[in-house]
Amino acid sequence: MSLAKLVKVPESTVLGIDASTHSIAFCLFKDKTPIKWGEVNFDGGDVYERILDAKRKVRGIMSQIPSDFVAIEAAVMVRSANTGLKMAYIFGAIMAELISDGRKVVEVHPITWQSFIGNKNFTKAQKEEVKNTFPGKSENWYKNKIREMRKQKTIDFCQGLGVTVESDNVADACGIGWYATNNMVRI
Repeated sequence: MSLAKLVKVPESTVLGIDASTHSIAFCLFKDKTPIKWGEVNFDGGDVYERILDAKRKVRGIMSQIPSDFVAIEAAVMVRSANTGLKMAYIFGAIMAELISDGRKVVEVHPITWQSFIGNKNFTKAQKEEVKNTFPGKSENWYKNKIREMRKQKTIDFCQGLGVTVESDNVADACGIGWYATNNMVRI
C-alpha cells in the first residue's frame, strides 16, 4: 500500500461546502460522482437571526444529505473587520452543526481547490491580455472582470462533471468536493 493511501481517510461520500453569511452551497459526491447539489439561503434581518437560521438549516441539510466526510472552504481574510466578525459568527454556527455527530470536517483553502481544477490565479500575461481585450477600463473593473472569468471557469468545470449550476457558490462547493474526493479521501 502506498504512503498516499495511508494518509487519506477511507470514505465514500464527500460533501463539499461553500458557506457565506447569507447562504450555504453544497455538492455531495458518492464514489467520485456528484449526486446532489444546491444552495440554501439564510433568513433573518440581522446576523444574529441568520446565525440561528443557519444552525437550523445546516442541521436539516446534514440529516437529509448524510456524508462521511465534509470539506468546507476556509474563510478568507476580508477588508472589513465587521464583515469578518459576522463571517466568524456564521461559520461557527455552521461548523458546530457539521461536527455535532462526529463527522470529519476539514477546511480547504480557495487557491488549493481552484488550482486543482485548473483555475489558478491569472498570471501577469493573462491580466495584460484582459487589459488588451478591454482597453481603457479602471483597475477595479479589470479585477472584477478577472474574478468573473474565474467564476465562469469553475462553473464550466462543474458542468463538465454533470453538475448543472446557476450559482457560482454551488460551483465552488462542487470544486471543493471534487478536490477533497480526489486528494483527501480513499474510496
